[in-house]
Amino acid sequence: MKFIILSRIIFILLVINCFNSNLDNLDYKNSYYYEEKYFRILSNNYDSIDPGNFWEENIISDKVYGIGFNAKRDFGSLILLKDWSMYNFKLTKIIFRNDCLISKKEDCAEMWLYHTKDNGYYPPGRRIFIKQNFFIIVVPFYKADDNNPSNDLLFEFLNLKQYSEDRSKKVTPKKPVKLYQIIQNQPSYLFEGQLEKKDTLFMVFTQYHFISDFDFNRLTTALSKETVSKNDIDIIYNDNSEPDSKIYRNMRNPDNLDPKVSLMIYSKANYLNNILLFLIIFLI
Repeated sequence: MKFIILSRIIFILLVINCFNSNLDNLDYKNSYYYEEKYFRILSNNYDSIDPGNFWEENIISDKVYGIGFNAKRDFGSLILLKDWSMYNFKLTKIIFRNDCLISKKEDCAEMWLYHTKDNGYYPPGRRIFIKQNFFIIVVPFYKADDNNPSNDLLFEFLNLKQYSEDRSKKVTPKKPVKLYQIIQNQPSYLFEGQLEKKDTLFMVFTQYHFISDFDFNRLTTALSKETVSKNDIDIIYNDNSEPDSKIYRNMRNPDNLDPKVSLMIYSKANYLNNILLFLIIFLI
């Protein structure tokens, strides 16, 4: 009992300082690490983005403009641990934008993995209701020189070049793209907000990928048909005196959330490894 009372006192002290209810003031350095609010990606069983899926535009709403892929049903699912309870979210959209709404960094792009909650999922153990039916993972891409060896080849495999040259055609990926290879648990922060007046959970990765200058320009070209100001996008960061409205991090030390390049880049090495494995099995 004394431990519970002490824990509540500590938590109250942690949440005395409130954030401004403005997305521009999001700051992971002022986030909280608290055991009961700990979160992580437990697993994902994402399907591939296969050549049968076509590039599309305006796949969220008129205000939230982006290009990407809209699943016919879903692209698999993900298990999120939050508040010591598990939730299943189905990946339904993959959106690319040529600016960073969350980090506010210049020469930056974002990939949004847009999920819808599976309300028919019954987790083992503790079950807590959350009001959010939508969950977005935000993956940042920083622009780099074309000769940077760390450039992510995701856009090459997705065939962005052809789509940027002629958006009137039905353009599909060159080969299946396996998202589970780059979407794993990593340093990130999470906050509750609203997107187009829908309650939404946002998980923002702080480890970024490199996008080549060519691919960044192609993404900009593909998005040039309609340009929407950042201020027009209806994303609201819910900040009030309630504990659930704070920004939480999954790292005890906030310095661990300092932006750094991700080691889980999408590269040709993934396919090379698969070929080598096949040869070894064949020779055996």
